[in-house]
Amino acid sequence: MYICNCELVYKKIIMKEKKSKASSNSYAKKMWSNIYMRNIIYAVLFFTAIIFASKWFLNNFTRHGESFPVPNFKGMTIEDAKKLAAEMDVRIEINDSLFVANSPAGVVLEQHPKINAHVKKNRMIYLTVNCIMPKKVEVPNIVGYSVRQAVTVLASKGIAVGKITYEPDMAMNNVIGQVSKDVQTKRLITFNTNEDKRTATVFLGDEIELIAGLGNNSDECYTYVPNVTGKNLNEAKRVLIESYLNTGKITYDSTVKTEEDKRNAIVKTQYPSGNGNSRQPLGDNVDITMTLKK
Repeated sequence: MYICNCELVYKKIIMKEKKSKASSNSYAKKMWSNIYMRNIIYAVLFFTAIIFASKWFLNNFTRHGESFPVPNFKGMTIEDAKKLAAEMDVRIEINDSLFVANSPAGVVLEQHPKINAHVKKNRMIYLTVNCIMPKKVEVPNIVGYSVRQAVTVLASKGIAVGKITYEPDMAMNNVIGQVSKDVQTKRLITFNTNEDKRTATVFLGDEIELIAGLGNNSDECYTYVPNVTGKNLNEAKRVLIESYLNTGKITYDSTVKTEEDKRNAIVKTQYPSGNGNSRQPLGDNVDITMTLKK
């Protein structure tokens, strides 16, 4: 009797499973026969296929994940940069030009992407080069100006002061003469009066020499040495000139190896030091050592 009951129970379970399966199949058929539901299923399958196909394409045709560091083009001529670009399977394009007086004409000054940035093959590298023919500017006559005024006027024209020479004159720290090398005649042109009508032409970024009055008071013939450590070379020269001093011997330490390093170097040490207590005669030299370390 017990066995018979078990068989009946088992048969009922089997019947329920069959009915459940038949019901599921019927529901699935009903859903599939609905055109809206069928379109939704097609759309889901289509977009899933698109995602997998895109991933496969990226991995196989765009070298997904494959990259290499950007080479260093700085300091190179355009011809050398083209050769290196061909070797590294990248492209280069000149998108800007600047004038840097201390760099050879036509060399690469900057690049984007930066050095060692990771890119894929055939990537475009944009270069900034130094002007082959720098702009010419006329030197203004600044005789009679104070040294500080003269530095400001010249800077507005793109001209720097390379040296100040002092001579006995009652006009203390006033410009009593100026010397520049004319780029057309290759001769030095000296102005000693503010009424001089001659013209001198220099390249943008060139340096000229000022001759300033030493004054009659010996106590005023000294100046405090400024602190120029941490500044680049152009900034250091400007600060020293504004303090009526000249840049003396320039030394580069072992960290500076290339022309680009020189452009990026900063003052490591100076002599005499700029501790606020050192006084030197007007027009004296300050020796500096340059480094890449900050």
